Amino acid sequence: MSQAILVNLREAFLNAPGFWQTRFLIKTGNWCKLVEGLDKSRTDGYSILGGFVNQCDQLSTQKPGLYLFCEKKKQKQNATERLYTLFILEPDGSVEILHELRTASKDWGVQLWPQIDAYFIRQQHSGERRRQELLQEIQQLEFELKQRRAELAALSEN
Repeated sequence: MSQAILVNLREAFLNAPGFWQTRFLIKTGNWCKLVEGLDKSRTDGYSILGGFVNQCDQLSTQKPGLYLFCEKKKQKQNATERLYTLFILEPDGSVEILHELRTASKDWGVQLWPQIDAYFIRQQHSGERRRQELLQEIQQLEFELKQRRAELAALSEN
């Protein structure tokens, strides 16, 4: 995973391209967490693993990765609806919004599983792809180094 970066998460979020429903307000009842995995034995919000993030609205160190922000929205008849926003904090400090879900349902976590799974699959594949690229580059460099050593040995014999 990438090094932690110094960023104002709320500012970076608000600068993300697009028109999003959330205003990323840091107030009582709203929260943000760094998503680290899924526990599919659960069917609620506890199925989304990761630590809660502090200092979202000030300059602080954050890890690049997948984040989930929850904003409470009051509706008619005192019903509380929540707006869940999945977003990626990139290593350069920019933010990409993946998905927003407005719901009062208790199974909201399960509804976010497909997007979370897709994110981790992309990360795994890009890591494997980069590993393969590096191995090929190393093999090529080792071949070239072997050729240079042979050329140097031939020149030394003369």
